[in-house]
Amino acid sequence: MSDDRMREIADELQDVIDDGDVPQNVRASLKEAREHLLDESKPESERAANTINVLNDVSDDPNLPMHVRTFIWNVSGKLETVTME
Repeated sequence: MSDDRMREIADELQDVIDDGDVPQNVRASLKEAREHLLDESKPESERAANTINVLNDVSDDPNLPMHVRTFIWNVSGKLETVTME
């Protein structure tokens, strides 16, 4: 996965972070996931794995709106291809 694709995913995460309807604790976790994704001091596979770990944790939040849960699953799926390379 290219850095451009990682940035696109980070932008998608930012859109959800900026959504005022998403609970604050979820937005904080998504912000952490985004920071892992953009940490260029680590290899892509490690960045993706760290991001997936945070997303998996937040996807278990009972206050998570269903559309955000679906978004998280989609992003995780995209990132899983990076960890396999």
